[in-house]
Amino acid sequence: AREIREQAMVAIEESAAVILVVDGKIGLTNMDQQLADFLRKEVTKDVPVHVAVNKCESEKTGAVAAADFWSLGLGEPFPVSALHGNGVAEVLEAMFDSVVKKGTAIQGFGTKVVEMKKAQQAIIDYTKEMDGEDETEQFLRKYGVGDDASKVIEKYEKAMAAFDEEEAMEELNIAIVGRPNVGKSSLLNTLFGGARSIVSDMAGTTRDSIDAVMERPPAPGSDAPPTLYRFVDTAGIRRKGKVEFGPEFFMVNRALRAIRRSDVALLVLDATAGVTEQDRILAQKIADDGRACVIVCNKWDAVVDKDSSTYDKSVKYFREELPQVRWAPILFISAATGQRCGKIYATVDEAIVAHRRRISTAILNEVLRDAILWQPPPARRNGAQAKIYYCNQVSTRPPTIVVFCNDPKLINDNYKRYLDRKFRESLDGFEATPIRWIFRGRRVRDIARSRKMNGEPGDGGAGTSFPFPHAI
Repeated sequence: AREIREQAMVAIEESAAVILVVDGKIGLTNMDQQLADFLRKEVTKDVPVHVAVNKCESEKTGAVAAADFWSLGLGEPFPVSALHGNGVAEVLEAMFDSVVKKGTAIQGFGTKVVEMKKAQQAIIDYTKEMDGEDETEQFLRKYGVGDDASKVIEKYEKAMAAFDEEEAMEELNIAIVGRPNVGKSSLLNTLFGGARSIVSDMAGTTRDSIDAVMERPPAPGSDAPPTLYRFVDTAGIRRKGKVEFGPEFFMVNRALRAIRRSDVALLVLDATAGVTEQDRILAQKIADDGRACVIVCNKWDAVVDKDSSTYDKSVKYFREELPQVRWAPILFISAATGQRCGKIYATVDEAIVAHRRRISTAILNEVLRDAILWQPPPARRNGAQAKIYYCNQVSTRPPTIVVFCNDPKLINDNYKRYLDRKFRESLDGFEATPIRWIFRGRRVRDIARSRKMNGEPGDGGAGTSFPFPHAI
């Protein structure tokens, strides 16, 4: 309970407004009264507070249920239904006005809306004289005649596009995933230098994905803009057979969803326990979703009897046990002591660059030609052999390479892994990202174009006959 109160206080200190959610079906409780007293005495002087009475689906009974919460002393209670969305807009409008009035948000918040309202009011209120306007122009504006109406509309449109021209700083989404009790929340707290997540020795303490945004300044002397990271601390993911339908089922789904929407996934492992089957499943999930990956081996300080060869042996062990992400860099850290945690930022930046890397078609085909000369595609017992023509990169995030061949079915998985290894050895920059391979066969239309219809005039019909469909 103490940790929960600490996290609530951290959230209040970082917020621009507070919404107290109460249960409209149960009614006013002692806990609601205690929370309202605390907010009224300690928070309302700095941050606006509103009351949202949830589970009020009916408009008639909802207003009656919300009336009981006037006694909290926090202003008008708003009947809402989080399930159906009723009343949510009213809460947002009241919260927006209170934030603008109190100025608890960042500088410039609400300016666009205020300018829009002023421009609208200028069109309606003809009694107020505008800048650079005489009495005649003001009189014409009263009846919607003259150029002033267009000037007001132009001002209104400029107010709408006031902040649209500003480029928002890109957020780099980083998901922290792993089995229960491997130190994901401890790692997040170490990166932020504070208690961002609740940490306990009991497995499964984190029940939901927790987003934490960090702005990292550039290196000293650099003109580069600051980097904005969004770390997502996810719940521990157990084996599918052990997850029962209920809270754990939904928190595992949210953790998997965090992997899909991330740029880089930090796969946290326990260095003292080694690699388990669940770690391999998570690694395969990251590779299938096409996310860049960094393997983070936590609890390195707890490994006993370390010597000069322990690091190399450990790297070799994790490479062999996690072939799904054999391309991912490996970091050995200690979230408890902060050992090597600072290296995560540079490794993440390199992974993002690799995830968005694009190689020219000429270089790709040169590497492909060397790989085929070194090891041609295997042939089947019936003599059929794949013929690879060329390749090109069609997209990034992850890098996707399309290989054109005569028949994709003739290229087995072993040869695909061989091409992947050869491309990584020949090209720099793909150390932390998967490469998605797509093999496409030649279309019937391309085959038809490469053939001659009964040869050229004067060659004696030396060409290959390609009959029309009705002649087959």
